[in-house]
Amino acid sequence: MSATTSAPLRLDAPARRITFAEAMDSEFAKIRSVRSTYWTLLICLLVSVGISLLIAAVTAANWDTISQSDRASTGMSTVVAGVYFGVLVTGVLGVMVVSTEYGTGMMRTSLTAFPRRAMLFLAKASVLTIVVLLLGVVIAFASYAVASPFYTRHGVDLSLSETANLRALLAVPVYLTLVALMGLGLGFLLRHTAGAISSLVSLFFVLPIITNYLPGTTGKDINKIVPSNAGSAMMATHATTTDGNPELSPVGGLVALLIWTAVLLVPAFWSFRHRDA
Repeated sequence: MSATTSAPLRLDAPARRITFAEAMDSEFAKIRSVRSTYWTLLICLLVSVGISLLIAAVTAANWDTISQSDRASTGMSTVVAGVYFGVLVTGVLGVMVVSTEYGTGMMRTSLTAFPRRAMLFLAKASVLTIVVLLLGVVIAFASYAVASPFYTRHGVDLSLSETANLRALLAVPVYLTLVALMGLGLGFLLRHTAGAISSLVSLFFVLPIITNYLPGTTGKDINKIVPSNAGSAMMATHATTTDGNPELSPVGGLVALLIWTAVLLVPAFWSFRHRDA
C-alpha cells in the first residue's frame, strides 16, 4: 500500500488579486461598524427635515404678512430649506470616513489589505456616495411630505408632476452627495479631522462672506459659484436675481459644484497615491 502524499506548497505562487467588490465590502463594513456614522446620518435627517418643517409652519402662520414677491418666490427650495443646515453634516461624514483611519493608524492596515490605492480610494468614494444618496432621497421626500402641506394650502404649486418641482427635489441627494465627496477630499488632503472640518465650514460659511464684500462685480460673480450658493441654485425652481444680476441656473449650480468637488478630489487622489500613510 502506497502512502498518500500531498502536493508541495509553492511559496512562489502569485498572490490572489483583490477585487473591487471585496474593497467595497470592506468599506461598507467599516462605515457600518462605527457608531458615529449612525449618529451623523440621524442628525442630518432630523436637522434637515425638522428645520424644513419649522420654516414651513412659521411661514404658513405668517402668510398674510409676507410680501407678494416673497410668496411668488416660494417653491421647492423653500420646502427643503432644512437641507442648507443638514448639508454640512454629510460633509463631516465624508471627512470622518478618511480622517478617523489616519488618526487611529487604520489606514496602514487598509493599505496592507488593499495595496492598490486607486481601488481603495474609489471604493471609499463609492460607498460614501451610495450611503449619502440614499440618505438624501429620504431627506428630500420626508421634507416634502411634512412641509409641502403648509404651502399648498396657500395655493403654492408643489405638484411633483411639474418637472421643475421634481428636478429640484431630486437635486437634494445630489447636493448632499457632492458635499460629502468634498469632505472626503479634504479628509485625504489634510488627514486631520478638526482641520478638514474647519476648512469645510470656511468654504460654506466664511468664503461667501468674504466674496460678498469684494468690490465691484468680481465679488458678486464669485459669490454666485461658492459651494453653498451653487447648491441653492441647483434646487431653485424660480429664476432669481441679486441687484439686477441673474443668479446661476440649476444646471449652472450643478456644474459649479461638480467643479468644486473635482478641485478637491483630484489633488486628494494624487496625494493618496504618492504620500505615505
